[in-house]
Amino acid sequence: MTNPDAILVDPAWFPEAIDTGRDIIRFARVTRDGLAKTAFLDQRMAPIVTGRTDLRLSEAMKVWKSDKSRKPRMPAFLFHSAFCCSTLLARALDAPGTCLALKEPDILMQLANALRVDEGLKRNPEAAQTLCEFVFGLLARPFTKGGRVLVKPTNSANNLIGAVRKAGAPALILYGDLRSFLVSVIKKGEACKGFVRLQYNIFSLDPGGLSAIPHRQAMGLTDLQVAALVWRHQMEEFSSHLDMQSDLASLDFKDLLADTAPTLKAVARQLKLRLTNDQIDAAVSGPVFRQNSKESGEAYDPETRGQDEAAIEASHRETLDLIVPWANSLTLRREISLPLPRALGA
Repeated sequence: MTNPDAILVDPAWFPEAIDTGRDIIRFARVTRDGLAKTAFLDQRMAPIVTGRTDLRLSEAMKVWKSDKSRKPRMPAFLFHSAFCCSTLLARALDAPGTCLALKEPDILMQLANALRVDEGLKRNPEAAQTLCEFVFGLLARPFTKGGRVLVKPTNSANNLIGAVRKAGAPALILYGDLRSFLVSVIKKGEACKGFVRLQYNIFSLDPGGLSAIPHRQAMGLTDLQVAALVWRHQMEEFSSHLDMQSDLASLDFKDLLADTAPTLKAVARQLKLRLTNDQIDAAVSGPVFRQNSKESGEAYDPETRGQDEAAIEASHRETLDLIVPWANSLTLRREISLPLPRALGA
């Protein structure tokens, strides 16, 4: 094991993985540019990693807490429902020297699952919150003085919203409507159908909601019914955090695409990113909104996306017309309505 002091102070040692059962946290040696360019900071970040080291999690947390010179710092968070331009939005907000956007760090998926299955953390909410704030703080370390960090977790980690609220970190919820969600699942094919079934299994570990559906009944659901329930679960989770006392805001991704520059400015204000109007205008006019946000260099813009979705909608209209009303008639834990409460700028 490595002495933790130098690791914890250096943002180039990126928190890659956590194992609460084995008391280990792993760090990967990276650059700011590598982090910014990588669409998924999970196993797919391997090409940007030049070294790794492990620390005892308990020891690292103790050292972190004991350093009185360290100012408490939290990143901003962009939570999302998947298939709603979250990677695009994160890329648009990345500005060297001002804001680093981290896209789907795997450590947050592991942290979210630890909260779901680690019996010690489930029995001790205070310890769970302390662990969350430690990981959040590691992600918030800036590469430049005064810089901010924006974190976009995977949507499988939406159960971290409560911990983010308790930590006082600014956050935004980005989402899309059910029909758009289903169209994306159809468009992405069999691999995506498997993905939403995996998400269903993950979300069924959360209290209430999907966990109340018997396994035998769930096995009889079609792929699009499973996808619809995954979407519904997320909307209910989001809605539970968008009360009158909440500092969170919500944003329909179609509003981002329809009125990009003003929406980006509102997002930056909500997330306290201190981006200038010039930086935002440069993002809007630059390549970010004309490329596939996940596949570097591939041309793809909102118009092309709209054409693709219209074609799928036309060829699957009968199926969509059956699934959407079925899903909208369900209530897992609470009633919802769209647009979600606390709309950005409202």
